[in-house]
Amino acid sequence: MKKNIIKIGILSLALTVISTIFIITMGRTHTATFISKSKNDILIVQDNSIIEVLKKEKKGEEYIVKFKGKKPGRVFLLLEKDDYSEEKLYYVHKSMVITDNSYFGYARGSEIIPISISIVLLYTLYILIQRYRESCKNNLYQYRNVAYLGIIIFFASWTLSNILSLFHYQGVYDTVDKTINSVSLISFYLLPIAIITFILVTISNIRLIKKEGVSFRNMFGLFLGIITCLLPLVPDRMYNILLQSQKFNIYNLNSLGPYLYNFIEALIYLVVAYLECILIGTIVIAIKSVKKKVELNKDYIIILGCKIKKDGSLTPLLKGRVDRALAFRNEQLKETGKDLIFVTSGGKGDDEIISEAKAMKDYLIENGIKEKNIILESKSTNTYQNIKNSYKLINNKEANVAFATTNYHVFRAGLLATAQGLKLEGVGSPTKAYFWINAFIREFIGTLYSERKKHIIVSGIIIIIIAVMISITYFANNI
Repeated sequence: MKKNIIKIGILSLALTVISTIFIITMGRTHTATFISKSKNDILIVQDNSIIEVLKKEKKGEEYIVKFKGKKPGRVFLLLEKDDYSEEKLYYVHKSMVITDNSYFGYARGSEIIPISISIVLLYTLYILIQRYRESCKNNLYQYRNVAYLGIIIFFASWTLSNILSLFHYQGVYDTVDKTINSVSLISFYLLPIAIITFILVTISNIRLIKKEGVSFRNMFGLFLGIITCLLPLVPDRMYNILLQSQKFNIYNLNSLGPYLYNFIEALIYLVVAYLECILIGTIVIAIKSVKKKVELNKDYIIILGCKIKKDGSLTPLLKGRVDRALAFRNEQLKETGKDLIFVTSGGKGDDEIISEAKAMKDYLIENGIKEKNIILESKSTNTYQNIKNSYKLINNKEANVAFATTNYHVFRAGLLATAQGLKLEGVGSPTKAYFWINAFIREFIGTLYSERKKHIIVSGIIIIIIAVMISITYFANNI
């Protein structure tokens, strides 16, 4: 990660140098174009000591003036027409580069700035995609895959917005303004996803609470939905409050107030957009984990346990896991002729008459599996222990092992296997939709926590960029 950041930094520095040289070379002359139907136009230069007019000509209804800088300063060009006059403002910098309208306005050759920004963003995107593909190829069950994908979605949206701005380029100030606004646009475009997620999460939370009772964990999705839907409303509410304030003039561009508001607004939209992108990444990776084609070469398949019925029979949820393991075994046997060994994993709860492992074993035997092809692991009480204890019983590092669980649980189980240094493949059985949604939210929060350093670095860089750009708009209006 550090090497890639250094590469991006070197590219950014190189393009900054190239852009500076290019603009200084091209921007020392400027052309002003006035629209005029008059035949008696009179050009007035406010201060001839600042600029020198090189050429004046009339082409149809256009009055064109080409000029160059003589010394740093600010100057107005005024074209007196028959019926009215038109005024244009220009700045001559110390480098003799001329910009129009503002200190950071358009200069000849300054189109290279958004082009350079697009190159840096595209290169960053290329590195992220490369890292993401390598990480998924190595092991799909990693939080870093979700982090990479979420960041890729964010940068892709930002890059697209920046590239589109090239077609309507109006200067550095305009580019800065559009870059800041692009963050809020990302949040705006993704807002429907946030609203749909909020509705689905709320419905699923109500159903989950009815099934499992009220708990903070079961309310995660509801809290997230509220945050992602209400945060975008804060800037507008804040704007209305400031508009009515007697002490704060939001239109006074010579004070720090409007720029501080713009920074807070951009920061809020940044947080919302970033969270939405990470959530989308979580959903994609979780679905990808279930859809992944598991290689038909397994020696063992671990069936992860869950609660059984009071009479010792399997619940529909657990039955689905065992049936999925049986289906995988039958498919492998048909395709390759290779049989496998089942490892039923799950201890006995206080309200259970037998262990979950024993209940699964009995079901497998009822479905034609020989007892010698079943290993019982009846001590584990959670998924982490399911995998750890089962692997101890397998006691063969060279064995090809898969696990069977419910589809919403595949990614999480894979993560827990990865945490133990194991590379397992998972197959999932269908389940109710409300389990899926809460699983997404749980993994989303897990990604934020597990890959917090990546998120802090990326967010920090983006915040610094926004702060620098807002500073540019401040100086542009106060020079």
